[in-house]
Amino acid sequence: MSYVRLPLFLTPQEAAMRLLRYGTALLALLTAVSLLIATPAVAAGPTVRGGDRVYSSSGGSCAIGFNAHGGGTQRYGLLPGGCGGTGTTWYADSALTVPIGTTAASSFPGGGWALIQYNATVNAPGEISIGGAGYPITGAASPVVGGRVCLATPTSGTRCGTVTAVNLTINAGSGAYTGVFAANLCVEAGTAPGTPSFSGSAGVGVLIGGSGNCATGGTSYHLPVVQALNSFGLSLV
Repeated sequence: MSYVRLPLFLTPQEAAMRLLRYGTALLALLTAVSLLIATPAVAAGPTVRGGDRVYSSSGGSCAIGFNAHGGGTQRYGLLPGGCGGTGTTWYADSALTVPIGTTAASSFPGGGWALIQYNATVNAPGEISIGGAGYPITGAASPVVGGRVCLATPTSGTRCGTVTAVNLTINAGSGAYTGVFAANLCVEAGTAPGTPSFSGSAGVGVLIGGSGNCATGGTSYHLPVVQALNSFGLSLV
């Protein structure tokens, strides 16, 4: 019987070749592992659209009206001013576990808007939520009497009507909303303040209240979004 004898010792040339062959692969592996350890994973943030309900650190809730920007990468959410003053922290869930931003400015009373500055991880597209899907909003339009306006809510679906009055002042307990417009759109109980009103792909306003119901009709009141954009120097996303 014969055996294959393996060398117990390597020549300097063989050792150098094996070190070059296996050492390079080992170095690449160690480098990859160190990068994985050193680089923390960045969690994807929530997506927030106009019409999505958000929850405040003070216990209230409203709907985002529209997403806006000031020309840079920072994104903002527009809310009625009565939803929460400067410094209010907002969350995407009622358990207050997913923060989305903080109220950075408010023009309420004396106009009626609040501005959420979104956290950097929040995805804030130029859309409103209709039936759980994103509906694109590409600009803003001022309300005019007789003009078409629509409202999409989880409670009553999407309904459209016309603007019936403009430049109203509505008292809201802690202050007054000015420049308000009215529409013959019904609002069911449970509809959040801030719900966006729109016409085609243009944002028109955000809901602050209403009367009546969708069985008998009613009137709803909205802040014109152009007012907020001018107040804060923003554009719709």
